[in-house]
Amino acid sequence: MRGLRDRAGLTNRQIAQALGVSESTISRVMAGRSPGSMHRFLFAMALMCDGSSEESLELIMRMARRRRAHLQQPVEGLLGCDPDLITTPAELVRGMRVLRIHAGQPSLAELKRKSPNRALAPTTINEVLLGQRLPSALVLACFVAACGVVSPESDRWARAWQRVMITQQQAGWRSKAPFARMVRFKLIALEAAVGPSFVEPFRDAHQDINGHLAVPPGPV
Repeated sequence: MRGLRDRAGLTNRQIAQALGVSESTISRVMAGRSPGSMHRFLFAMALMCDGSSEESLELIMRMARRRRAHLQQPVEGLLGCDPDLITTPAELVRGMRVLRIHAGQPSLAELKRKSPNRALAPTTINEVLLGQRLPSALVLACFVAACGVVSPESDRWARAWQRVMITQQQAGWRSKAPFARMVRFKLIALEAAVGPSFVEPFRDAHQDINGHLAVPPGPV
């Protein structure tokens, strides 16, 4: 943050005036004495100091990694993303990105290593996080498990995936039928690694969606 400030040739007073806070607040943040307030200023400061949204996101990711390393605790709960509000593919992808950030922004290789049975292919999850494809119930289950989400919190992600797929089906999307049985089989095999209580909601969502997709939508 000090680098951003110096690059733009600004003073703490000028930044404080622009953000509507006291100069002492900015001074404490710049000195690292107010870590709880840093995230409130990172995004605004990057844009103020001729930066970009990508640069501010990278700073936020770095702070999240430092915080997770300091706490040395598994990620539990939603951590800023509510799956109950997810209804579209874009919202699902954004939620997965947020979950990854709060998990310490693990690399694709780390996600594979942390996923049950190492079943999360880096190429697949990279395409999903870039919004190039929709995740299957299996991919999402492996991803949230790799990010440290546990049952019953994981149930909400299964329901979010189900809502997204239903809206896609209503818009004319069709499942790749040849892979339906394979996904179901792999979800059942996943139970040995993470337990039936974790897998069951994803398996039920997968079966329900395949049932929906087997029947063409009727007239509204």
